[in-house]
Amino acid sequence: MSSHPAPPSGAPSSAAVLTLLSGFLQGTRYEGNLQSLLVCRPNIEQDPPEAVFTAILESMRANSDRDPLTGLLNTSAMEERLTSALAFARRHNSKVVLLTIGILGFRDLRDSLGRKKSDWILQWLAQQLRTVVRKEDILARDQNEFILGMAVTKVDDVEIIVSKLREIFNTPVPHMEEHIFISLMIGASIYPNDGSNVDDLIVKSQTAMRRSPGDCQYQFFSDEMQRGAKDRLQMVQDIRDGLEHNEFAVFYQPKIDLLTGTILGFEALVRWLRPGKGMVSPGIFIPAAEESGLVVPLGMFVLRTACAQLKEWHNMGYMHLHMAVNIASQQLRDEGIVRVVEEILTSTRLFPDRLELEITESSAMVNVEKTIQLLASLRQRGIQIAVDDFGTGYSSLSYLKRFPLTTLKVDQSFVRDLPGDLDSLEIVNAIIAMGRSLGFKTVAEGVETAAQEAVLRTAGCHAVQGYLYSKPVPAVEITPILSKSFR
Repeated sequence: MSSHPAPPSGAPSSAAVLTLLSGFLQGTRYEGNLQSLLVCRPNIEQDPPEAVFTAILESMRANSDRDPLTGLLNTSAMEERLTSALAFARRHNSKVVLLTIGILGFRDLRDSLGRKKSDWILQWLAQQLRTVVRKEDILARDQNEFILGMAVTKVDDVEIIVSKLREIFNTPVPHMEEHIFISLMIGASIYPNDGSNVDDLIVKSQTAMRRSPGDCQYQFFSDEMQRGAKDRLQMVQDIRDGLEHNEFAVFYQPKIDLLTGTILGFEALVRWLRPGKGMVSPGIFIPAAEESGLVVPLGMFVLRTACAQLKEWHNMGYMHLHMAVNIASQQLRDEGIVRVVEEILTSTRLFPDRLELEITESSAMVNVEKTIQLLASLRQRGIQIAVDDFGTGYSSLSYLKRFPLTTLKVDQSFVRDLPGDLDSLEIVNAIIAMGRSLGFKTVAEGVETAAQEAVLRTAGCHAVQGYLYSKPVPAVEITPILSKSFR
């Protein structure tokens, strides 16, 4: 017999109270508190309604400063504690470093994996961050990023934390069917150098984070970055306008067969000629296009234009030519890319085996299993697949063997110092030998001298491209040299 008195007639039951509060708290930061309470007290429905209500309020109060997904501080608690830390630093003339930590390409990961799996990645990352911070540090989650506040005696203390992170994140995320490698971007701001309040320091550390290349490399904030952020916003709008007004064009760089000296194909490269301002460097607008997502329509423009141009050259009798087109990470995550490529091939009447899609190592390794499925689907249709800038990423041989590739492109950073640099020579020889053993063709980028060409020919490289033969040029300049020999 229950020791609790029966609720008065007409009062809601404990179950009704739970149902009502569950609906009310759903989608709020307290939803996780309620779920935790139900796990800890599975028989709570047997308690009287007022006891249930009191228990839920106490749970909410006890965990009101916590992020329900990760258990880290939420933004309100973070701001309160950081404000106190800055006040202490002000009184004692000391420093506070604020780090913003983000996952490179997390938006693509979330779109690819779905919310449940991407939430697990955030939870796992939070667990790893807990293992490297000190007890007195302030660690919080802010949406898809993490904020770490540290009192430091010298700025070099940041390297200690970052070096620990590098040791952790060189393996795939555990407990997932997919092999997911994450690459951390880290931005840092310093009190009092970069600001006197929490908001300023967070904004500036976020600005610095966006300049980080990933791979647990960090960037300190500078005034130049803030000016650069404003410039990038304007650049994004200019890119939109440029797409709308057909300001972009496709240039082509020949690939030369090292055995015959003839042109065997081209790489399609986007160029931007702004009216009244001249040619804009790809190194300026490509990063802005990638960050804003505009690289997707820009990439589709390049693919469609390049396929149509190649078909024109085929119609002139040069049926052996093929076309390589770069595919950005965002395009690789788009489940509709196979359908789009098929549509372009159909509309241009181009043979699929004349098209080569180039991906980077880093984009291929974000979601290994899904990338393998996508590339296999493209290969089944006859499309060639190349890994661009090979040797600069972090793919292992075991993963490389699983990708349905046809071509490895030797990055120009290794070609540049040939033949004098012995380290570069060994790397190039190893890449070409590995490609041969796996049945891949090899293409070397950035060839500028006859001595570099000779080394690559001796190593057994299949094809080369670079300024020794031609810079990227419009199609009208390519047509007259289609029959040219470069021997």
